[in-house]
Amino acid sequence: MPKPLRCITIAFTDLPNEYKIVLGYLTYHSGRLFNQALYSIKTKQAKVNTYDLYNKLKDNSLHLKNLQSRCAQIVLDELVRAFKNWFEFLHNPEKFKGQEVKPPKFRPKNKPHRTITYDQTGFKVVGTKIRLSLSKALRQWLKEKHGIELKYLWLDTGLELDERLIKNIQIVPKANAKEFELHIIYEKPQNGEKLLKQDKVMVLDPNSSNFFAIVIEGIPQPYIIDGNGLKSLLRKYLKKIASLQSRLEGAKKKGFLTHFLEERISRLWLKVKRLLKHYAHTISNLILELALKYGVRKIYIGDAARNKNKESKLSSVADQIWSLLPHGKVKEYLEYKAKEYGIEVEYISEAYTSGVDSSVEGAVNKETYTPEARVKRGLFRTRLLGFLNADVNACRNLLKKLGKFDLISGILRPIRLRVFFKLRESSSAIPLYGGIGRSRGGVNLPVVVRHSKEGVNPPEAPHL
Repeated sequence: MPKPLRCITIAFTDLPNEYKIVLGYLTYHSGRLFNQALYSIKTKQAKVNTYDLYNKLKDNSLHLKNLQSRCAQIVLDELVRAFKNWFEFLHNPEKFKGQEVKPPKFRPKNKPHRTITYDQTGFKVVGTKIRLSLSKALRQWLKEKHGIELKYLWLDTGLELDERLIKNIQIVPKANAKEFELHIIYEKPQNGEKLLKQDKVMVLDPNSSNFFAIVIEGIPQPYIIDGNGLKSLLRKYLKKIASLQSRLEGAKKKGFLTHFLEERISRLWLKVKRLLKHYAHTISNLILELALKYGVRKIYIGDAARNKNKESKLSSVADQIWSLLPHGKVKEYLEYKAKEYGIEVEYISEAYTSGVDSSVEGAVNKETYTPEARVKRGLFRTRLLGFLNADVNACRNLLKKLGKFDLISGILRPIRLRVFFKLRESSSAIPLYGGIGRSRGGVNLPVVVRHSKEGVNPPEAPHL
């Protein structure tokens, strides 16, 4: 069985200008070599074969000469595999389970940059730094054109890395190569899977301010993952983007140059994307740790996360924030992380769960739907248990749909977990794993998270 792979993403926000120039050339030549090789195949100057492409281009291609030899081969190999996948799809579409595979396309002229990959022949790990090899042709060009003399490119990660576990290093251009990310693909160390002695069910109800309400079968303590911190940051970014978009439209009407405004908007959206990705990974780690703590075998997530593209009665801003909240990404990340422990993750219908009394036995349907029992948006009056958090009540109804009705699950006051720091007018909080988040109450510390400020190693791979 192959070992699971993981990726550490490091965003370079304070690179010196000469390093940005070098990374820009590397990703540019990667994209141009891809186009050149694709043209050779389409004009039948070369076969769909990595070695034939390399031999045909090695003497005449400026882009191939400016890349480390193995990096150039990987670019060609990716093109060849894309063609072979397309050929296979044409002959056996059933193998791809309904997914359409298209032939590779040329990189557009206005976005020529492409990810470049170094395998173990092209990099070396020295302490917390990664040394990338540069071709002789590129070093000579950098010296003549920009006065930059570099034999190697040294990138500081802030992590103690084990070169034996790293499979490859990727440089990913962002914001039209104005920014770059370092992706470290590594094998997850096998520390032995945790044996789950119990067979419980966990249900998650997605929402906005309460990002997820969590109830576990037979466990009185419910949890609520707070979404207000994320929403606050999203509002700030969306307000800036809307202001810049308005200025951009005015500049276009007057015929002014707009590329500076377009770059600023692109960088803001990149920040939003990184924020959502970090949040989704953090939440999925937390949910997994709770599942392992209580012996959960199956996790069910309300299907509201799947219906975000449908028409909504919310205001435009609220609807935009709701559509951006990464509930679907949390499920995607949780699926592959939980699979290693034999935990399944599925969607479940949320129909009528918000307005049915979870303390009374019976079906969750239109006949038992009593929305008037919600005295206000966050509180539900039950017949036997008094007042319950409305989202927790919905989670208990999801358990009822699964045939897990009881009076015990989720009856205590919820513990609110915060990924960001303490919010104004919130109750006392304790740090949650490495200072990244905050929580009220005691929860086992989750794993696979690196503190972005202090550069702490992921706890799941202490020797990486």
